[in-house]
Amino acid sequence: MRCCSARLTVIGALGLCLQANAAISLAVHKIAKDLTGAESTALAAPGYDSTAENLIAVWVVTYSGAEPAGLVTDSAGDTFKPATIRNGTWNGQWFYAANVKGDPFNVVTINPKTTDRATFKYPGMIVLEYSGVDRAAAPVVDAAGPQGSLSGAWASTVFHASVGELVLVGIVTANGGNYSAAAGFQMLESYFTPTSSKFSFAAFDRVFAAAQSGVTATVSWKGTFQTTGAVVSFKPAGQ
Repeated sequence: MRCCSARLTVIGALGLCLQANAAISLAVHKIAKDLTGAESTALAAPGYDSTAENLIAVWVVTYSGAEPAGLVTDSAGDTFKPATIRNGTWNGQWFYAANVKGDPFNVVTINPKTTDRATFKYPGMIVLEYSGVDRAAAPVVDAAGPQGSLSGAWASTVFHASVGELVLVGIVTANGGNYSAAAGFQMLESYFTPTSSKFSFAAFDRVFAAAQSGVTATVSWKGTFQTTGAVVSFKPAGQ
């Protein structure tokens, strides 16, 4: 019995170790947008089954002619923190909540800032939930790139990625855009305006299998558009 107990202890410890170093994996992706141009006070994404201890990241875009988004909440009562806002014709910003509580029908909602003006216009958001992310997650990278009128592509500033690190890219373009992902990145959710009006936006991710220096996240398209983009990254559990 002692021998069996010792084996169970070793196996249990090994299981905990494997769990702590599990690879980051996408669990859920949702998208929501308001194309009416009406001033509104909230936008909610479709509900989904959220799992405790995961990370939720939200790419939020709003038209600069009204208030940017300033608050993200969900049904579970998780606390969302903002990364740096990136300003342009459409504003873009990542929000994230680490070590979430979980909810069988979790609804993520964005609201405008309450200073100066309490409404936003043309809001959109992409909700991403991941397992395997460090439970005390704070962005390792919080970077941008050129904003404004760009022809053919947007590229982030150069950054370093560690083994297992999750890198997220958000992009929004005014009056058009149909994007292609950079090498190694996957487009997770997107909306492409069918006419030369309103906006297009998307989110991409990549989990780095090996450490890499001098990384640049690039999003490309045909044409010239007012562009805003941002990059955030998170380390995996066990690092």
